[in-house]
Amino acid sequence: MSSNDFESVLSKFKVLNREQRKFFLTALVEDCTPHELYTLQQTLRIKNYGGFDIVGTLPFELSVKIFEYLDCKDLCSCREVNQKWRSITKDSTIWRTKCLEMLYNDKGSITADDIKNIPKEGWEKLYSKLYRREVNWNNGRVQRLRFLKGHKDRITDSKLKGNILVTGSADRTVRIWNVDTGQCEHVFSGNVFSCVDFLPEEKIIAASTYFRSSFLWSMETKELLGEFNGHVSAVRCISLSKSFIASCAFDGSVIVWNWKSGEKIATIPADSIAVRIFDTTILSLSSQKIEAFDINDGKCIFSSPFEEGLVGWSYIQNYLSSIENPDDGIYEQMLSSLSVVKRLSDYFSVRVFDFDTRKSRFVRIDGQSPSAVLWLALFDHNYKSKRIEYPCNENTTGLDISKEIFRTINVDCHRIVAGCLSGIIVLLEFDEN
Repeated sequence: MSSNDFESVLSKFKVLNREQRKFFLTALVEDCTPHELYTLQQTLRIKNYGGFDIVGTLPFELSVKIFEYLDCKDLCSCREVNQKWRSITKDSTIWRTKCLEMLYNDKGSITADDIKNIPKEGWEKLYSKLYRREVNWNNGRVQRLRFLKGHKDRITDSKLKGNILVTGSADRTVRIWNVDTGQCEHVFSGNVFSCVDFLPEEKIIAASTYFRSSFLWSMETKELLGEFNGHVSAVRCISLSKSFIASCAFDGSVIVWNWKSGEKIATIPADSIAVRIFDTTILSLSSQKIEAFDINDGKCIFSSPFEEGLVGWSYIQNYLSSIENPDDGIYEQMLSSLSVVKRLSDYFSVRVFDFDTRKSRFVRIDGQSPSAVLWLALFDHNYKSKRIEYPCNENTTGLDISKEIFRTINVDCHRIVAGCLSGIIVLLEFDEN
C-alpha cells in the first residue's frame, strides 16, 4: 500500500460517522497485512489522528480474535492501555485458547470432564496456574514434596501413566498407586519383580520376576489373568499391547504371547536389553543396534546401528509414545529422533533418567552421585542443566530426600516420581498451591 493509497483511505475516513468508521475499519483490518496496519497507524498519528483507537473501535469479537495472537506478556501490556483494551484482554475466549494450547502437551494433567466444568471466568485463572507451573518446571523449582510409603524394599521398576503409577519391588509385591491422592489402591504379591508395564485402556498390569516368570492381572477385578513361562533366565524387560505381551531375558531371547488366549506366538533369538511392542511390531534394543521384528513370524524387518544405549532408547520410547500414530512410519519417526539422541552423549554416565519429549525436558541423576541429586536439562536451551531445588520445608514429613538413593524416575507434564532404594516413592510437584 503506497502513501497515495493511505491519503485516499484518510480522505474517505474523515467523512464517515462512527458506525461507518467501525464497518470501514473492520474491512480494512481484514485486507491489510500487519505491516500495512502499522504504517496506517503511524500515518493517522502524523495527521493528528493519533488518539484514535483502531482496535478498540472494531467489533468486540474481531478485537478478541486479534488479541488471541498475542502472547501472555503482550496481553498483560495491552491491559494497561485503556479500559476498552482491558475488557478485551479479560475475555474468556482468549484465555480458553491459551489454556488449550498449553494443555495439548500436558495430556493427563486435566481431564476432559474438568475442562467442561470450568466456568468462563475461570480460564484466565487456570492459565495463570499453568503458566506459573511451567516457569517452576523450567527453573527446576519444586513446590511440594510427597512421600508414598508401602514397599519394604528397593523399587526395581515403575511406570507412570496419567494419575496411575505401578511399581515393582524386591519386597515381592507390585503396587498400584493413585498419584493424585497418594493412596495405594492394590497390592499384588508374588516373587521379586524385575520389571512392570500396564495398559490403562485395557485395564491390565504385567510384571516379570527374576525367576523367569511373567504375570498378568486385571486392574478392575484384581484377578490373575495368566502366567507366562518360557525363559530360562531372569527377565530384563516386559511390554504390553492391546493383544500381545513380550519379554526379553538374559537367555538371549524375546518371547511373545497373545495375552488374551495365552498362546505363545513367537520366540525370537535376540540379545535384547529392552523391548517395546507397537501393534504387530516389536522394537528391540541390544548392546549395539535397534531391531524391529514382525510379531507373527518373528522375522527381522528393520535394523539400525545404535550405540546410544539405554538413554537413547528411553528418549526414543518417550518420543514414539508422544506422537499420535507411532505405527504410521514408525522407523522414519524413530530415525528422525536419532538426531536428538546423538546429542545426548554427555549424559551417558547417568544412573537414573527419564524424558518428557513433549516439553523437551530431560531429568537425570549424575552417575557419580550417591544421593538424590536431580538435574534438569532443557533441550531448547542448548541442553543447559539446572540442579532441581527442593522446598525448604522438605523435612516436615520426617523424611530427608537428600538421604534417599533413587532407583527409578518417571517424568510427566507437571511432576517427577522417583522410586528409592529404601522402598519410598517421592513425588516432586511443580504446581503452586
